[in-house]
Amino acid sequence: MTWLAALPTMVVCAVLLVVPGLLITYLIGLRRLAAVAMAPVIVVGVVALTAIISPLFGFRWSPMLMLVVFAGLTVLLAAIVLPLRHKLPDPAPADGWRVTVATLVGITAAVMFGMLTVIRAIIDPDQLIVSSDSPFHYNALVNILNSGNASTLMIDTLGVPDRARGFYPGGWHGLGSLLVMVSGVSVPAAANILSVTVALIIWPLGCMLLMRQLAGPSPMAVGVAGLLSVAFGSFPWELLGWGVLWPNGLGLALVPAAMAALMSMINLAKEDVIGRGRAWLLAPVILACVAISHPNAFISLLAVAVSAIVLSIALSATKHYRAGNKKLAYTLGAMIVFAAPAYWLVVTKSTVFSGVMAADSKPFEPPAHAVGEALTGATNGGKVDWLLATLLIVGIFSCFRQRNRRWLVASHVVSCGIYVLAAGVDGVNRRMFTGFWYTDSHRIAAMIPITGIPITVFGTIAIATFIRVLLRKESLQQFRAATNFSALAVVPVIAILLVFSTNGLNIQSNSERVAVAYPVVNPKLTEEEQALFARINGLTEPGTIIAQEPFNGSTAAMAVSQRQILFPQLNLSKMTEEQSYLSDHLNEPLSDPKVCEMANRINLRYLLAADGVKGNYFDGFDYPDPKAGLELLDQGGKFRLYRVTPCVRQLTNSQR
Repeated sequence: MTWLAALPTMVVCAVLLVVPGLLITYLIGLRRLAAVAMAPVIVVGVVALTAIISPLFGFRWSPMLMLVVFAGLTVLLAAIVLPLRHKLPDPAPADGWRVTVATLVGITAAVMFGMLTVIRAIIDPDQLIVSSDSPFHYNALVNILNSGNASTLMIDTLGVPDRARGFYPGGWHGLGSLLVMVSGVSVPAAANILSVTVALIIWPLGCMLLMRQLAGPSPMAVGVAGLLSVAFGSFPWELLGWGVLWPNGLGLALVPAAMAALMSMINLAKEDVIGRGRAWLLAPVILACVAISHPNAFISLLAVAVSAIVLSIALSATKHYRAGNKKLAYTLGAMIVFAAPAYWLVVTKSTVFSGVMAADSKPFEPPAHAVGEALTGATNGGKVDWLLATLLIVGIFSCFRQRNRRWLVASHVVSCGIYVLAAGVDGVNRRMFTGFWYTDSHRIAAMIPITGIPITVFGTIAIATFIRVLLRKESLQQFRAATNFSALAVVPVIAILLVFSTNGLNIQSNSERVAVAYPVVNPKLTEEEQALFARINGLTEPGTIIAQEPFNGSTAAMAVSQRQILFPQLNLSKMTEEQSYLSDHLNEPLSDPKVCEMANRINLRYLLAADGVKGNYFDGFDYPDPKAGLELLDQGGKFRLYRVTPCVRQLTNSQR
């Protein structure tokens, strides 16, 4: 499949992410950009919540189920809102056609330059990733397709019988499985297309809405925000290549829209297009949707928003103090004073976060270097784009000069500071601030563009305003007359210069970040091995299990064939009794009667063998001795597919 052939599927994916929620946001009273940008937040939340609830009522996961749910929610909301429309607040004011055109230009630019970045990094939509995280995500999709259960509480089992349940945010997996069912594409293609669509649709829309709330109905601000949304390497591109962290990317893509609603709540929006009362009403829904998409995204939202929240509380306390309501003013002030000790107690004394706080990644550069990377956007060794870095620094000074925007600079400092702690500071104490992200500099760096993009846009506006002022001076009247150059032409000229001077919004450097996960030279699986995985579907029966060693690339067999494997992920902390025993003895079914007892208990029928280092934990999955009785069915590269014939015969005889 080529990316051109995948275009219809990408359109379907974009429709899935936006349209179901658009009806709901419109009924709530949002219009145009606000309605469209907030719709994916609703979609992700409803999909994830439905996936949790539906198994309790025996409903199988399917596109039809989600169609009924969204239709039901829309009808229910309409039945509540429409009769009360004269008593409810008026819909949020819609921006004029100039802002709407700027929005369309911005999203078009983001998609166009984003796709040029994607095509350079990912050869085709079906391209398979073999990494530490990809098996879990691929095989979670397969498990949903096979079981009809997309619950966050069941995804971690990955279809392995008797594997202990665990929690894992399943919004991305629910959406990916729906895309497979609707479009019929392969699991790897669905994963790639969904994650790319999130990066090129949800993220730019959220960035433009946040910029709209910060700058007011400025066509330049909204359009440039869309343009710059795909220029920074740390997000969305870094998380498409590092890990890969697809669910984390989905959650973070929702944060700008959530921040836009927060601006309304705390009265920091300029000519608000959401409405303060409406934002407070939506707040629990938005926070729940972001949290259920990925808890890390919720923490990132809080980290980015903390300075704005503190400012809002401080302003409110001052207002009440001057009005004579000193008791409430002191209460609000106490909230600020005791916030830091409360944070310290929760992080250090509570066991809720002990798991993530225990994870640690060692610093890899001096603190000064990390500061430089954060300020220039070249995090984790990325290439510096000096124009964007200059615009960012100009934007910082521009925002700091305006009191109502200083919180934005403070928020940016928070994100950059956490990155510096992770990348350049040693010691366990730093985990008090970095532990929520597993002290992973890549996850933390992904937060920086949330504030970095608006600040860079303000820097661009500051320079454009300066040029416009110069062009209006009488001393340049002769130049304007000779060139027929109007001050109104500054905006498109700056946008064009921005694209050309950044090499197409850093297409090359950003594609290199993504390509880390998609190696073309020396791939971990050969074409012959992937071809064997594709044939497995025709060689095995649905419902049977294939044994394999998880660390040799064979976990991809489940993603390609959609057949259940014994070790569908690399996390072996919850191994079952059968997994533990068979991994060491499966290729000895004639000499060890316990092998067939356990294999038949879980319906294990096949072995995908590859010789490994002798004496390791998975000796039972090496090529079996010819006398062991296993039947060779097919082979490709280093892998051979066997039927565990002795156990099949034993089960057949016992059933007669």
